[in-house]
Amino acid sequence: MHVKSLSPLHIFALGCCAISAQSIFVREMMALFTGTELVIGVLFAGWLFWVGLGGLVGGRAVLRGGEPGFGLFAGMTVLVAVLLPATTVCIRLGRGLIATTPGALAPLGPALVFSVLIMAPFGFAYGTIYNIASVLWKARAGSLRGGISRVYVWEAAGSVFGALLFSFVLLSRLSQLDAAIVVAFLLAGSVTLYPTGGTFAYRRWLVFVVLAAAFAILAPRVDRGSIEAVYPGYRIEKFISSRYGELVVASQREVTSVFAGGGRLFSYPEPERTQELVDIPLLMSPAPRSVLLIGGSLGGGWEEVLKSPSVATLDCIELDGSLFKLALAGDAPRRPGVRFITADGRFFLASEGRRYDVIILDSPPPVNLQYNRFYTREFFEIARRSLAPGGILALAHPSSEEILSSEQAAVLRSIQGTLAAVFPRVTVLPGSTTHFLAGDTEMNPDSIVVRLKERGIDAPFVSEDYLPYRFSRERIEELGADLAGAGPPRINTDARPVLPLEELVLEGSKMKSSALVVFRDILRLPRFVPAAALGAMLLALLVGARRSARAPLAVWAVGFGSFLLQLLVLLSYQSFSGLLYQAIMLITALFMAGASLGAWRSLARAVVGKRDLLRIHLGFMILAGALPAWTLAVRHAAFGYAVGSAGFFLVSLCGGFLTGSYYAVVVRHAFPEGGSAVPATFYAWDVFGACAAGLVGGVVLFPVVGLAGTALCIALIHALTAVFAAGRW
Repeated sequence: MHVKSLSPLHIFALGCCAISAQSIFVREMMALFTGTELVIGVLFAGWLFWVGLGGLVGGRAVLRGGEPGFGLFAGMTVLVAVLLPATTVCIRLGRGLIATTPGALAPLGPALVFSVLIMAPFGFAYGTIYNIASVLWKARAGSLRGGISRVYVWEAAGSVFGALLFSFVLLSRLSQLDAAIVVAFLLAGSVTLYPTGGTFAYRRWLVFVVLAAAFAILAPRVDRGSIEAVYPGYRIEKFISSRYGELVVASQREVTSVFAGGGRLFSYPEPERTQELVDIPLLMSPAPRSVLLIGGSLGGGWEEVLKSPSVATLDCIELDGSLFKLALAGDAPRRPGVRFITADGRFFLASEGRRYDVIILDSPPPVNLQYNRFYTREFFEIARRSLAPGGILALAHPSSEEILSSEQAAVLRSIQGTLAAVFPRVTVLPGSTTHFLAGDTEMNPDSIVVRLKERGIDAPFVSEDYLPYRFSRERIEELGADLAGAGPPRINTDARPVLPLEELVLEGSKMKSSALVVFRDILRLPRFVPAAALGAMLLALLVGARRSARAPLAVWAVGFGSFLLQLLVLLSYQSFSGLLYQAIMLITALFMAGASLGAWRSLARAVVGKRDLLRIHLGFMILAGALPAWTLAVRHAAFGYAVGSAGFFLVSLCGGFLTGSYYAVVVRHAFPEGGSAVPATFYAWDVFGACAAGLVGGVVLFPVVGLAGTALCIALIHALTAVFAAGRW
């Protein structure tokens, strides 16, 4: 085919495929880490590294023999289309091999290495295509610089469409593997069916339809088989992809478990856990009439609450409405005073205005930001306002019956300290599960046995024979001493979530994982150290760089700063809403939409120069300050979901606009037209900078220095780049 066969549709389809692949791969691999979003930066870093390497190394290889033709572009595009569903299946098979115990955290080292390497074929091939497309577009744009910038614009536009298609159409109707197959066929069709003409076109359409039909027949079997590989020893009853994660109902002998995002939500029947979770806080309350159960209702929790004769109203909250379809509450009988509500427990409490005598939180440990939202000072403040006089907030955390490790004590101490920062009275009860009871009045554990007899509750696992020993004064005081020995508590907040990383350290100590225990040292770093080290490194690079290296280094720094800002938006948004699983593509789409608009605007302007670069850096610094300010505003103003989300979306859009503007200006002024540089040179440096930000942002900066400290680092990066690099080439 002729060079002019390349059209905007082809680049648009590539962008659509790339954003879908990025989201599918990251979602699938996050399940290896039980949904821990702090590793999301590392996963993105792996993706960006291979794309950047493909842009430099792959581009140099394909251009060595002269300018490529459309046939090479079409062949590489079909290869990328095939790699999308193939990589998805391979990720699942790898998950089954690495995470041998379903629902448990996989060994961190092997999981991270696997996650980075598995994306190599797709990412490298995609980065290579960027060069081919830029050269093919040179005939349209009149120069290679113009071709590079216009490919960037159309790729970003395709990313926006792909994100919207995936988030609002494919994700709600298909599994992730099915969605990968649909996107792959759309991409392959863009080069095999368009442009078409003559008899050969009919043959291509026929082959395309036959292959699509074959995949439609085989996909459900492959989908189910790959899911079964992730849960060895279990029989898969149902599995769906919801807006909150991959939901799997699996049974093993007489017990059925529900998994979400790789972690176990609950199992049933599980009477011992259910009775402890529900009956202990209800028996601590003199006469509980109104009860709120946040999570835990589907494993038998709601039936256990109704055993208490004084309970008149019960609200059962589940974040994911799909759980009602998959588990027990969907078939629960209608009972007077009982409501099953699909809502976010945090937003529900903040907006409902109802007061409860007992609020019981049944959430998995805060191994990720989605669960951590219910262990922060901000949530405890909301819960306290929602309690009636004398009310109790109850939550529990897995513990040790006898000796607490230092890592376990640090986690429990943080929860205790965060509760104590909000509630005047916090009671901590020992056992293999540590129970936390918080309220405004003193609570006496001795009353549990007395009220158990008075109320006549049938609870064999909360018996009057066992409780006096378990909650004896000696054991309670011993636990208190262990927690006090853990040192001052690290208060867990939305802006500085310390518990998810502490939970990773705890899991690492159980698995004897040296890689995970390294995080313990990261958490103990003084808050100024990461920012100072980052600033010193960047300053040394900028000051010592040769003149010819300043433009690539400036692009690297902007890629670093802009991705760090984007990562901060993602993590802050998750702390606010818990909806990152669905919104990650929407936030990314807004960033790419901004990048497309910014690059297009820079190309449309007749004159751009150093002042434009300085304004862009200043804009980034303003955005870095706006994000923590907005996060603080939504916390104190109690904005609803829609209004609160708008601020995060706007920051992402503006960040993309500034990034696209900067890229287009640098390409226009600094790319060596007619030289030996490959077209994707600046593109690669941009993604290499983003890769570096992904490696340090989620696991170092955000947990150690918090939201405000990370925003300050972003401002520092752009200030240094503006002074020492912008326009000095």
